[in-house]
Amino acid sequence: MTLTASGQITLGEIHAELDDENPINGSLTGASDGTVATINTTNASANRPDGSAPHSMSEFYSYNHDLAWGAWSSSSWTADATPGGTVYVNRSHTFTNGSGNVDIYGTLNSGTIRGTLRVALSTSSFPNNSATYHIIGLGTGNFGAGFSISGSGTLYMRFKYSTHSSLIESTNRTLNLKNNNQTGANFTMVVSGF
Repeated sequence: MTLTASGQITLGEIHAELDDENPINGSLTGASDGTVATINTTNASANRPDGSAPHSMSEFYSYNHDLAWGAWSSSSWTADATPGGTVYVNRSHTFTNGSGNVDIYGTLNSGTIRGTLRVALSTSSFPNNSATYHIIGLGTGNFGAGFSISGSGTLYMRFKYSTHSSLIESTNRTLNLKNNNQTGANFTMVVSGF
């Protein structure tokens, strides 16, 4: 469960998120400094307590103690959309508590998609150009393609963007990773003809 992103948050909710077996006797200091449970630093720094006094319950806004995804190796990619080309880029993403199929999906923020975006995945190293690539669609939908993760590690991805044969694309989209009902940090892909 993820704690609320705004509004009222209680000490009991914080201790429940931390899986504290005795939340009635818990303190905000113990929850904030890692005494109750080690703070999951997979959460973005804005979504977890900083461990320093003065402590505030608002430091737990959007905190998810079981969060599995870390950060992308780079949070954006600008691809050349010159017609008739293919562009590759490597990106990695750390994970903890991974379990089951990986879903990779996009959200179109602006423009009209003309080319095709695919991805190859590995947990050992970046795939090469001849790897098996899977199309990334818009919206969630069990991407998986038989690729699953377990435990902790790094997910290595090689993205392949094939441009349209004659039309230039100009888009901005967000790519998301999902595993074990948890969505990781967003990755922005900008496509434009140069």
